[in-house]
Amino acid sequence: MNKPFVRQVLPILLAIGLLWYVLKDVPLAELAFQFKQANYRWLSVVLLFTGFYYLTRAARWNLTLQALGYQPSLFRSTIAILAGSLASMLIPGAGELTRCGTLQRTDGVPLAKGIGSVVAERVIDLLMLVVLICLTALLESARMVNYLTGLLTPITSRLPHTKSSGILMVGLLVGLAGCSGLLYWLWKREYLQRYAFVGRIIRIGRDVQVGFLSIRQLQQPLLFVVLTVMGNTLSFIIAYVLFFTSVQTLSLPPSAALTVVTVSSLGGLAVPTQGGLGTYHFLVSRVLMLYGMPETKAVVAATFMHAVQTAFSLLFSSVGVLILPMIIRRQISANQTIR
Repeated sequence: MNKPFVRQVLPILLAIGLLWYVLKDVPLAELAFQFKQANYRWLSVVLLFTGFYYLTRAARWNLTLQALGYQPSLFRSTIAILAGSLASMLIPGAGELTRCGTLQRTDGVPLAKGIGSVVAERVIDLLMLVVLICLTALLESARMVNYLTGLLTPITSRLPHTKSSGILMVGLLVGLAGCSGLLYWLWKREYLQRYAFVGRIIRIGRDVQVGFLSIRQLQQPLLFVVLTVMGNTLSFIIAYVLFFTSVQTLSLPPSAALTVVTVSSLGGLAVPTQGGLGTYHFLVSRVLMLYGMPETKAVVAATFMHAVQTAFSLLFSSVGVLILPMIIRRQISANQTIR
């Protein structure tokens, strides 16, 4: 079977399966009522913070690109991120490639170096996720234990409780380490570069490495940290303000918003689907149930929260994609004028 086809279709099937599982017992009337009674003044606040979130991401990306010697404007970087956001809603993982390809066309940033800078950002984001996990565990330890127990019990109860499982895990880790060592050894063999294809792959890999290492050459490292923290803070604020848009979630504490952000971020890594479709509904509804919400109301609230965030992301991304051709045409005209 065609592997690219499987990679594209599997997330869709997974999203549909999760959505069906979560929504199968929820009356459509309750979903409709949730949207009808929403507080649209608070929704406008969510829209505003969503815009700030994209600007913050673009400003942080610019810092890593400046370390590579490129000076894209905040506007063009924002448009590139918006184009990537739309792509990731269609195909999981396509957002990074799309935004780097966009900036290559508008500012001449080599694709591989752009990807390397994004990889560097992702490493920092993973570290921030670890901080979020620790903070959530500290503030909501009892609820997190109950949450994980509820999720894992159906799985662990079916696993054989024998030493063979541990041996298998150790074997997988050793195999992974061995493969990594082999790849590194091949990377250092100069004679392999005599082959054109291998040499091209190595050059691309080194460009990615240069982009990744740009994190060490930041001209404003403190600002990078501030923007990273600000981006995560905005994610928390968006989740918390969403609670005020509905009577069902109005009484939830700020710690619930933190748990929602942490769990949904983990879910996006573990089970990537288009825009978190299905994954978000399943995981976040279980979080809301920990705070005393009945299952049906929790599913309705999670569906509403996801729909709002997706709609606002689509709104900003669509505007970005509409503006992008004008930026590209202007850049082409400028290049022709210089020549």
